[in-house]
Amino acid sequence: MYLILTAEELTQIDGALETLSSVLLPKLEVLTESKRDLLIMGDKSIGFVDKAHEVAHQETDLLGSFIDLEAFEHDVQAIDSLRSIKYKLSQLNSAVEDSFAVAGSEAYTVSLMVYSLMKNAAKMGHPGAKDKVTELSARFPGRPKKQTDE
Repeated sequence: MYLILTAEELTQIDGALETLSSVLLPKLEVLTESKRDLLIMGDKSIGFVDKAHEVAHQETDLLGSFIDLEAFEHDVQAIDSLRSIKYKLSQLNSAVEDSFAVAGSEAYTVSLMVYSLMKNAAKMGHPGAKDKVTELSARFPGRPKKQTDE
């Protein structure tokens, strides 16, 4: 996989993300510990909310004294807007994560080859290879060596 983004493309992406953040983040409520007490609305709940919204509009005389219909309307509108944004972001995030995984796997495979080849070069006495192996081994995410009790 060869994903090459030009400097101009990266600037455009950064600008688009900055615009998205500056427009959307100030409008989103920051939830702290109260988030765990929230009812979570899943895909099946959306139909229920849509139907309850329809019923609330049909029965304003009956329900108006029990619920804040204006607030309910705002919440339903927010759900509609956020659902669209969430779907688009989810597709984008999934594609970025998949591409990141592929590129990361390919780069890590080549890095392991570089490490292995440099270790062999160090064994053969190639000048500077031992120092490079030391640099690489300091960053190698392999298993930690077992400490022996003395």
